[in-house]
Amino acid sequence: MTLATADIVVVGGGVTGTSIAMHLARMGAGKVVLVEKGGLAGGASGQSGAMIREHYQHPVLVKMAVDASRIFHNFADAIGGDAGFIQTGRLVLFPECDHEAARANVEMNRALGANIETLEPSQLGKIVSNMDTDGTAVAAYEPTSGYADPVATTYAYAGRALERGAELFTQTAVTGLATSGNRITGVETDRGLISAPAAVIANGPWCNRLATSVGEHMPVTPTRVQIAHWRRPPALQDMTTMIIDHTRGVYMRADLGHRTLVGGEAPHDLSEVVDPDSYKLNADHDKIIDLWDRVSRRFPDFSTAVFRGGYAALYDITPDGSPVLDRSSTVEGLYWAVGFSGHGFKLSPIVGRMVTELVLHGESQDHPVDRFRASRFADGETLIPERPYQATGHP
Repeated sequence: MTLATADIVVVGGGVTGTSIAMHLARMGAGKVVLVEKGGLAGGASGQSGAMIREHYQHPVLVKMAVDASRIFHNFADAIGGDAGFIQTGRLVLFPECDHEAARANVEMNRALGANIETLEPSQLGKIVSNMDTDGTAVAAYEPTSGYADPVATTYAYAGRALERGAELFTQTAVTGLATSGNRITGVETDRGLISAPAAVIANGPWCNRLATSVGEHMPVTPTRVQIAHWRRPPALQDMTTMIIDHTRGVYMRADLGHRTLVGGEAPHDLSEVVDPDSYKLNADHDKIIDLWDRVSRRFPDFSTAVFRGGYAALYDITPDGSPVLDRSSTVEGLYWAVGFSGHGFKLSPIVGRMVTELVLHGESQDHPVDRFRASRFADGETLIPERPYQATGHP
């Protein structure tokens, strides 16, 4: 049975898939169909910390993040709708081993248009009060960074796609790829065939379920990460600046008034490989206590915070921490947009346009989509920064 016929089908209803669908519909790709196995933003997108920042270690990513940040700051005009963006500022704390790299990367970021500066430990009290600066050699501060609502953002992209004539199928699982010879002819779902001569796979940790069926393997590892929430005590009620603490391997940002969302940044926090269809959804007790301790060592008053719950989410991690944005090596008309490694949300408005340009024109105009080809790992042209940070497992 044929469920739908399209010019192009997008698999995955998170921020990446909906942004791609929106850009395809806006840029004249014909009839666009988006298919999602659950509800929109029901996977990693909806569980994202949704932090908007410009600071990256590689120039290609800095330029993308700067352009994406401008869109989030002007979302209603650039996209339409409300992404729920809240400007809080973002402070990154570095240990001595990353002192020189941090200063060099901040200068590189500034040269590429990022709003960022370095601060000495003695200056941090002007940004965040009640903080113990022990172990901090230098900090990077982005005053205009913040966070958005990942669910609202996803629905905004989808809404704009629907306004341009796209069709959306949720609660519809893709079970396989339909091909004829070496060409894509559609995607098989549990409700029938969606016929199309082109398809973009943007389903993150599940991508290899489809890739292996056409003889490919994406360099993507499904990884469980854990996040917890606390109600801050009155002494920290004004602690709204996002803080990424590379000395403790932890990040924190305000959420829902006096709540703080906390997650791990250390390499061991990003090492639990799982089956994306069968993993523990709640945060582990030991991880909750560990994260609480890490934050409390930086903010002693946090030891009296009230725990409000924890959960686990999925990252689709690649070896260099950057996505695969590429055409298939085996099937004509098939494209991949996967492997965002936990930082796809902030790049989503730019990635959507890059992938659309790749599909329609074979290349992207403003950002080098070729740098994200799958073959870069075999070619030795990975997106490894010149000045990498040693103390974090997250790009």
